[in-house]
Amino acid sequence: MASRIVAELRTTTDAVWNKLSAQLQGMESHMERSDGSGEWTTRQVLCHLLGAPGWRPVPVLSTFVKVEPGGAAELPVIDIKPGQCHVTPERQMMRLQQFKNAIDRHRREVFEYLETLSDEDLQRKARIPLFEQFLGTQEVTMPVWVGAYFVVHWGDHAGQLAKIRQAVGLPEASPVVVAK
Repeated sequence: MASRIVAELRTTTDAVWNKLSAQLQGMESHMERSDGSGEWTTRQVLCHLLGAPGWRPVPVLSTFVKVEPGGAAELPVIDIKPGQCHVTPERQMMRLQQFKNAIDRHRREVFEYLETLSDEDLQRKARIPLFEQFLGTQEVTMPVWVGAYFVVHWGDHAGQLAKIRQAVGLPEASPVVVAK
């Protein structure tokens, strides 16, 4: 049984995945289009969401460490470099559905991992310097990282894809029904 924390994260993340998926409907023929000069194309947004080649989120989560009350722990540092887009020759050949499957695999793997953890384990922490400017702290728990990665990050890029849809003349995205 998933904890309440994981269940809430899953619900929120599923809603953002639904929004992102909706924005991608009908975009196969618009993979190389952007919403303006100097803006990312659909393909570049999807490459960015996949991260560097070979990157996976579960190994990142597995580096978070348990901090004992009153104890000093050397927290792992997760250095996020925003705005990177990894368009490789392999990704240049990928179809939209391949991107969707690969991106969704990240989401599914994270929740498979989180569901193995206790609420206490979910409070493990890492230092993420980038988060200082948004959260006022670098020390974050796993649920905070998951929320930032999937809900905030993916949500922002769903908005970017909505702008591309509008620029290429596609109708406003309609929700995708996600089977459980």
